[in-house]
Amino acid sequence: MICLQLFRERGLYTTMILQAGLMLILAYLAHAQGDISDLVIVVGTTAITADAHTNDCVNKGVITVDDTSIFGGWLKNCSKDSSDPTQAPGALPSTSGGKTVTSNEGESVEFVCTVTGMKINDTFAWTFTPKVGVARGLPLFQKQGENAQQTSPWYTFVDNNRTVWRMTINKVQRRDTGVYSCVVLSSRSQEIQSENFTLVVRYPVQINGVSPRDPPYVRPEEPNVIYFNETENATLLCLSVGNPIPDTFWRRAEGSRRRLQSGEIFSMSKTLNIYNISVDDEGIYTCEARQGEGISRDVYNVTVRVQHAPIVDEKQDLVRKRKGSSVELVCIIDSDPLPATALWYKGDNLLTVGTSTQHRSRLVITKLSHKDYHNYTCVVTNILGTSSCQFVITGRPVKPTIISSHLSPKMHVNTLEWTYEDYDTETEKTFRIYYQQKNHKKGGLKGMPFYEVGLKFNPQKPMHYNTTIHDLRANSTYSVVLFAVNAYGQGDEEEFEFRTAAVERKKGRDQKNQPTAAPQVGGNGHMTSSTMAAILMSICSALLLL
Repeated sequence: MICLQLFRERGLYTTMILQAGLMLILAYLAHAQGDISDLVIVVGTTAITADAHTNDCVNKGVITVDDTSIFGGWLKNCSKDSSDPTQAPGALPSTSGGKTVTSNEGESVEFVCTVTGMKINDTFAWTFTPKVGVARGLPLFQKQGENAQQTSPWYTFVDNNRTVWRMTINKVQRRDTGVYSCVVLSSRSQEIQSENFTLVVRYPVQINGVSPRDPPYVRPEEPNVIYFNETENATLLCLSVGNPIPDTFWRRAEGSRRRLQSGEIFSMSKTLNIYNISVDDEGIYTCEARQGEGISRDVYNVTVRVQHAPIVDEKQDLVRKRKGSSVELVCIIDSDPLPATALWYKGDNLLTVGTSTQHRSRLVITKLSHKDYHNYTCVVTNILGTSSCQFVITGRPVKPTIISSHLSPKMHVNTLEWTYEDYDTETEKTFRIYYQQKNHKKGGLKGMPFYEVGLKFNPQKPMHYNTTIHDLRANSTYSVVLFAVNAYGQGDEEEFEFRTAAVERKKGRDQKNQPTAAPQVGGNGHMTSSTMAAILMSICSALLLL
């Protein structure tokens, strides 16, 4: 409540000003706009509402403020009027000129307010109501008589004999967007007349970054990198501004082939949601804002990093070494966040050895002994979880490689030939061969016939070995499993298939260089009668030549 209170002291009326004059004008203006409903003027013990005051003024005496040093001291009077207030002498001031003005940022803008019927004791003012943040007008300029006061140097105010009032904003900024009002207060009736000018400032699009912008998502040393924890739902907000309001969208910066999580190339929104984020979602994301074709655009890149439990990889999970050699086990670490702690285990026993950096951990055995052949585990932990990788150090043999033909020239025997690159020539080893006819009922190695072959060194073919398998069926397919065995156990298995010949032929003098037609096999795996007849004829011809 804004009150003007008259106090009676020793038979005289004394005036006390409880509110600056300009604020009363603004209160009147707000009241006219419906913002204030409890404006009351109190004279003595009589309270008069704003509407009654406007119509009847104050019939208890005269309120006069002569101290013009007070900002708003131009509120001169509310004089006694014994006549009908609707018949007050003299015309009241009126204003005109309000409109909407659109300007580009950096240009100058002028508002012109025309006032008619203004007297010297009437008061004129300019006010400003920003677009956001302030509900009532802020005072910029006021004048009563020859006394003028200005609150900001950014504006220029000129009047022409109290009739044409001009206000100029030099080099408008986007913060100048809002409503400007010219206000006239009548010194006779206390009525307020006003006109509003709406200023719309156009400015180019600008992206002021991407949210979130605070820890723990952003680190001071990496302002354009945003961190999320794996499996959380991530949201990126593009902080784009501009007038006209720009169209804003997201895309992956790696190129059109790299799509968003949704499968789309673009997300036509200021907000990009990444649900259940994973390491696959890491990368550079681009926010782009445009104000129509060819008007204005801006681009902002941000890198998304996903913090996760350590990801580990073994450089070599199976290590074959002979006794006395040196072994190095390397665990490659991808951890974000850091630090990550690496521990080494031999079986279930924690080892005190091992060295680690941010991205790898090493376990070195300088001289391998029989007890060092074992399983090893590297366990890596950060604040988000634990991962591990396993290693095996073994002295077991490597896998041989069979180089024989898959088609045997013989009906009942076949010679197998293989190579073997031995890393441990000091340890005695043998080869074991399992074989069986392919159509035979499967029973694994246990049900297959086998025999062992000792190593025989051939200086003409180093690391080459062979053996002959007997008592085979003609025209049959056989499966073979070959591996080496030493004191440390069975080596890796080599699997192979071969097929025996259907018939063995001796080449005569006339057939020495002539190819022989391959036998035809029926759909059930047996030769047809015509094929058998052709084979018998060939055999008879060969015998006659002998």
